[in-house]
Order: sequence, then C-alpha cells, then structure tokens
Amino acid sequence: MAKTFYIIDDHEMLRLGTSSWITENSDWIKTGDAGSHEAALADFEQLAKSGKLPSVVICDINFYGKNTGIDFIRKLLSLYPGIKIIVYSMFFAAGIVKSAIKSGACGYVSKNATSPELLNCMEKALAGEVFIQEELKTGLIKYNNFTDALTRREKEVMELLLCRYSNDQIADKLGIRKRAVENYISVIYEKIGVNDRTELVAKYGL
Repeated sequence: MAKTFYIIDDHEMLRLGTSSWITENSDWIKTGDAGSHEAALADFEQLAKSGKLPSVVICDINFYGKNTGIDFIRKLLSLYPGIKIIVYSMFFAAGIVKSAIKSGACGYVSKNATSPELLNCMEKALAGEVFIQEELKTGLIKYNNFTDALTRREKEVMELLLCRYSNDQIADKLGIRKRAVENYISVIYEKIGVNDRTELVAKYGL
C-alpha cells in the first residue's frame, strides 16, 4: 500500500509544520491538508474521483461545528472504509481515546508526543495495527476498570456525555426517550462516583 497521508488540523502552522517534518524525514508522501472536517470531506470527494485517496489520515478532533470529533471519524470511515485514521490531538483524556478507537480510529497520539512517535503510529496504522501512545495507556486501563460496572447502554450514554452531547442529542442519537437518558445519567453518576456532568467530563473527558 502506498505511503500517502492527509492531515486535518485547524491550526495552520502546526498542520503545515507537521506535514513538512513527515515528508522531510520519511518516505511518506502528502496528498493534501485541510483546516476543517468540512473542507477535508470536500477534498476527499475529489481525491476519490481521481483515485488518489490517502492511505492514512491524521486528524485533530474538536467538538464544535457540523462534522466534529467522534462523528467525523465514523462518517469518514463510512464513506472511505479503506482509510486508516490516526487522531493527533490536544484532547487525550481516556474517555475520548476510548471513543475514538471504538469508532474506528487505528491510532491515537497526543500533541505532546514527539514527531517520531507520530511517524511510528503512521507505520503501525498502515500495517493494520492499532497504536496508542504509551503515555495514554495507563489512563485508558483505569478508565476501562471504572466503566466495567456499566451496562452496554450506560457506556454508550457516557461516551456521548464525554463528547459534550446534550440530553436531547443523546436521546436522538440512541433512539430513546429523553427521560430514559436522564435515568441512565443518574445511574452513571452513582456508579462512577461523580455528582454532575462537569465532574464527569473533568475526570474522564476533555
């Protein structure tokens, strides 16, 4: 498989600097970049038509606008299932890492990582492996231990809470009543040992 990549980040200098370092220090070839998820989706439509889709996408995740965060990963993979997605973000709390990997990302590296770590993640992704930065694994293990007590539905609700979905949005996403969402949230707070959404997000989210 061709070693091509596309990078998505709303910080232009970081986006261009990262892609320049990769191309100058490896045999990876850049196929493009974008400052937003929306711009990237438009780009991919054209790249697909010309048969030049990248093998790996490096993307930041955010929680603002239309195509955001975890939903963007799902959408991109639904359109182009052969692409490998790596999250490269300043958001690296365990709950977010877990949600990204569960949604189909095959790598997660924080922006605190070194450039060689990001390059290693790209190589692992291309080989079909899942790579999580070593420093993030401890938090992920603790998160998994804490959430073992939750049911499947409670975990789904918690993941959406951590992605800053409102109760109405959670109800719509899961196809359940808002009252049911409120009940699930109360149980989650009790099991996890937090008092409100702010405390939950502070502990496991952004």
